[in-house]
Amino acid sequence: MKNYVRICALILALGQVMVWTGGCASSRAGQGAKEGAVMGAVGGGVAGAVGRLIFGGNVLEGAAAGAAIGAASGAATGAVSGAMADSKIEEQEAKKRQLEELKEKIGDQNFEAANLLAHCKHRQAIAAAQKAYSSTQNPEQRIFALYIQAVAAEESGDRELASSVYAQAVQDYPAKGPVEKIKVQGLEGVMKTQKVRQDYGLPPLCK
Repeated sequence: MKNYVRICALILALGQVMVWTGGCASSRAGQGAKEGAVMGAVGGGVAGAVGRLIFGGNVLEGAAAGAAIGAASGAATGAVSGAMADSKIEEQEAKKRQLEELKEKIGDQNFEAANLLAHCKHRQAIAAAQKAYSSTQNPEQRIFALYIQAVAAEESGDRELASSVYAQAVQDYPAKGPVEKIKVQGLEGVMKTQKVRQDYGLPPLCK
């Protein structure tokens, strides 16, 4: 009888441990999904911020301001109800559309370059942007690729590369010049990139 009681107690204890660890795993998965959504959205923010320097327009401004897709929208929706929830869902869907429009405008390789820049991977961002520049004749995508290279070069301290990119931009698109104007935009792009990181809860400065 005593052994039976001990076995039952052990089973109950194990059951509690399984429930507890299962809850922790679920919590960690939810946190991971939220962090993943932020990490993906910050790239869209940087792409929008840099794109607005080149193209202007409210669509790109909207993309830079948000596109917090996934866990963030789920959390927001869970906090409201009825018409308010519908409004929040519509807002998130609009931001999704803005982000897709931005990706289509600048191309997937440039978008990846912006995402790498957002996460302080400057060398990889420059390489991705160089690949984007050389693989298309689309003028909007080519100028965006040059700007991303310039911002990444400026933030990482590669002044020589930044200068060569500014010169290339003026050569390809004289209306964007002079060089001094593009350099000011490149430095502004660094500040905007850092602001986007901060807005998404990431360290604004790269180590």
